[in-house]
Amino acid sequence: MDTDPAAQALADSASAELIASLQAEAADLDGPAPDAVAAHAGDLFARYFAVSQQRREPPQQAVAKIAKLVARQTRKALGFEAPAAPAPAPQSEPTGSVTGKTAGIERKLMNVLNAVSAHFGQPIEIVSGLRNRNQQLSEMFANWQSHLRNGRDNAWLAANEKLRLELEDLKQAKDRRGFIELLGKKADIDKLSRHMTGDEVDLAPNTDPEMVAALATCLNHRQGRNSEGKRVHHFDNTRVVWPIPESTRARWKS
Repeated sequence: MDTDPAAQALADSASAELIASLQAEAADLDGPAPDAVAAHAGDLFARYFAVSQQRREPPQQAVAKIAKLVARQTRKALGFEAPAAPAPAPQSEPTGSVTGKTAGIERKLMNVLNAVSAHFGQPIEIVSGLRNRNQQLSEMFANWQSHLRNGRDNAWLAANEKLRLELEDLKQAKDRRGFIELLGKKADIDKLSRHMTGDEVDLAPNTDPEMVAALATCLNHRQGRNSEGKRVHHFDNTRVVWPIPESTRARWKS
């Protein structure tokens, strides 16, 4: 399979940046010669990227994952390791009760939910959390014409009108497979929904308003329906306050 030129350019840039970083690291540690680092890391990166494109992985996600893997394997194979960074001072973990779909949710987001739950002495239920790629794309097809308003209620699609109109035609034709394939191929998956990275949670619409207000002092908040068709409160970590200062906690009602 021929690699898309734009995807290959992205991979070449990421590979060059990684090699330069590893060469500098090796030099600081009196490690292997720059040519040895470049040969090993460059070959590994190219092979892993080719496999990722055969699997039709989004290039931006693929190069980020591959860079971490190649860096680790190159250090091990050539025998140089950067000194371990000192462990950060542990933050105290709040002791609230967060239930529901908690698996895979980003740590600071969960900490804020726990802190608010502990403050009010009430549990918080996540009705929608981490979603995999197929779940997200399938739900968007199912709910395209209802609460998604033909894609206009998704911020990323609203800013990419050509793709939105192509998807609209496939939905009108009831071509579920074509819709999902096109959306998965052309959309920036990370921006399509933060649920896919564990950086957003949905809470039920009847969540205590005072708890909703408290959460909104530390997280980005909006209301509406989600891709699963549920009316919810959305909270994500595009804005997150953690640790929570006492001046913020003082604004919470109890």
